[in-house]
Amino acid sequence: MLSLPEKFKKDVPITKVTFVRGAELAGTEKKKFETAVESIKLSYQMEGFDIPNIVNDEYNCQVIMFISLKIKDLKQASFISKIIQKCINALCVIEFTDGTDVQYSFADKRLNRQNNKSIVIENEYLTEKMPLNFQNDLKTLFYLYIDYETILNRNNKHAYYIEMMTKAFLVCERGIYAGADEMLENKKLWYDEANAAECFPLLRQLKTLKLTASKAKTIAEKSAVNKQIKATISDLEVLK
Repeated sequence: MLSLPEKFKKDVPITKVTFVRGAELAGTEKKKFETAVESIKLSYQMEGFDIPNIVNDEYNCQVIMFISLKIKDLKQASFISKIIQKCINALCVIEFTDGTDVQYSFADKRLNRQNNKSIVIENEYLTEKMPLNFQNDLKTLFYLYIDYETILNRNNKHAYYIEMMTKAFLVCERGIYAGADEMLENKKLWYDEANAAECFPLLRQLKTLKLTASKAKTIAEKSAVNKQIKATISDLEVLK
């Protein structure tokens, strides 16, 4: 799990049925979930006022949960993360491991405007796989930039979480945006809550556009997508 202060440690087991019932899974999905998941626990819970809560009409962020899952195959991580993130109203970082590699799930959540007892997932991200028991360049960078002490914006728990998620994307998807390294090091950006919040949607859009461009079948299609790519990069450059 990510490096976090000992005071946040919980190490509390969670039963599979918590999510099976919470997500109201159909028979096939229930079996798939129960077969794929070996164990679940709440490893840490960031709470208290070291990083202030934010409670308003849009967000109710009073804790950040860190959940660890042992699963049989990381190919199931995307399926499982969607279920768990929807069941947990709090901001949550999910660590998946199959005993060999590790991945992390992030999901930005806001209150449902029609029912503030439920949440809407605005953006979500599942990182690339990293080795569990040894270092490589990706894992070194990931733990460097996502470490508890290196997250800069501590205005509130939502801002803290958004910085974590965006930096995770920048580290894992470094080929998507040429300015990734500069953005990671830009302290002024991360202290600016409004600008930092704009980064992830633009980065995700850039990734989608580049994938679309790679599949374009005509010069006209590719040209149109390239214009959108340039516009998105320009928007990112303004933030950077």
